[in-house]
Amino acid sequence: MSLKSLAVLLAFLLSFFFGSTSWADDINIYLKASPRLELLYPYSDPATLTLLVTGSDGKPVPQGRVVIGLEAPAPGWFFSTDFPLVEGSRLLDMNLPLRQGRAEWKYLFPIRGQYRLTVEFVAPDGRKVNKTFPLAIRENKQKWFLLGIFTVGLFALGAVAGRIFTRALPDVKGRVAACLLLSMAWVVASGEVAAQELGQRKYFGWLEIDPATVGKPSKVRWRLAGEENAESRGVLLTLTIAHLEKGKTVFAIERLPVEREFALNFQFTDGAEYRVAAIAYVTGGQMLRTEQNISVSGVEPPARAMIPAIGFFLVVIALGLAVGRWSRWAAPS
Repeated sequence: MSLKSLAVLLAFLLSFFFGSTSWADDINIYLKASPRLELLYPYSDPATLTLLVTGSDGKPVPQGRVVIGLEAPAPGWFFSTDFPLVEGSRLLDMNLPLRQGRAEWKYLFPIRGQYRLTVEFVAPDGRKVNKTFPLAIRENKQKWFLLGIFTVGLFALGAVAGRIFTRALPDVKGRVAACLLLSMAWVVASGEVAAQELGQRKYFGWLEIDPATVGKPSKVRWRLAGEENAESRGVLLTLTIAHLEKGKTVFAIERLPVEREFALNFQFTDGAEYRVAAIAYVTGGQMLRTEQNISVSGVEPPARAMIPAIGFFLVVIALGLAVGRWSRWAAPS
């Protein structure tokens, strides 16, 4: 092999092994949340999440798409969240085109903890850049305050019961205390397809949603159907998912450029009624609205989520009983 051919081969190998890394260093991915994450609480208000992808010159990339995945916080070491089955599960997977280097959507965080948002930028030539963002959502301070009041109330109840039963029924006090503990433990423990026609009945918005169960993502798919050239029509799609009982929007994208169809994997985090609505603005002035109500199947929380809390409350009651009995014995005759 000649020296010239050898030099060309070495240059090719160097560009192959190191070119993608240097290109990746020229791509920056930024995330902005509004309101700021520090101001958000579980099921308070939806956050508007905006991704910005820029080149080495700081200008937004003109073309490309982002593949987005969101994972729920891992289970806590003691107290579970309001939705234990959601902990550590996959919440969202979607693929969004960039508009002036940006992708934007709304999301309502369901539980406290640190979420993990993974973003993969895919350039038109297939090259990829990955980045992970940790998103911390704090618990509402009011809930911790109410938990404290409830704990103090259980302790006081145990103390009063200890004093009363220690005096009145000395021969069966152990049996009564056991019954009280058991009673308190009982108290503590206790796809359809839709389509709508508008305009001149040329096009249809087709919405499909897989059966939804808490703890598992469901596929939500919208597509344009109708005339033979429907798949070639340009569409701006607005898709919203709303929790009917709470009256809150849990997910939304607005005027997303879509070709033929749009699909995402979305987890409905509690067993309730949701409404999925899609509004498509088709090139030519037509507007297609499609919506569907779905009932999400709830699942009984696992024992690991209930036992620590029940055990904690039983211990509080037992301490109250012990203090009540001690106060009665220590009282002067």
